[in-house]
Amino acid sequence: MDSLLTRNLEPLLEHEFVTQWDCYDKPYSAFNGALLRFHQHSPYLCEAFHVMATSTPPRTGSTDWGSILYLKLWRRLVANSIPPFKILPFCFNDGRSCGLDNRLPDPFKPDRKDGKWTEGFGVEEGGGLDRVLRKVFAVHLHNQWEKEFPKGGWVDRLLLRRYDRVLRG
Repeated sequence: MDSLLTRNLEPLLEHEFVTQWDCYDKPYSAFNGALLRFHQHSPYLCEAFHVMATSTPPRTGSTDWGSILYLKLWRRLVANSIPPFKILPFCFNDGRSCGLDNRLPDPFKPDRKDGKWTEGFGVEEGGGLDRVLRKVFAVHLHNQWEKEFPKGGWVDRLLLRRYDRVLRG
């Protein structure tokens, strides 16, 4: 999983869903998913595995698996009058891939020296960024597995240390 959860997903778990990868509207390009949730033995999953087993493999180094898979699956469901899974908006888990005025800061860059984020909101615990992180469900890292988070940066301070406190009880 390439996401850092920021809160409990329970409010979303009543539905089977895929969250959008980002907020960019790309004409003629299928949306890609980031966070998925399907019930055990879900007919959606069975159909998705069938699509994967019978389709041409994706291009190497591409995001085709997700985007083409969801598009094919969605179209098959709709064509057969089967209500499709939910598609949740990117803002639930991908706020760093949005407009420059409201995106989450880059998790791999040090905090700004003035301690601010956007619109003058602070990045300190309890500040504007912390309040926003408590409203979204995850921070999607976009397959950047090997990158390190800056020591003392907002991810370290507002997420990782919080995880440690919860795990320690």
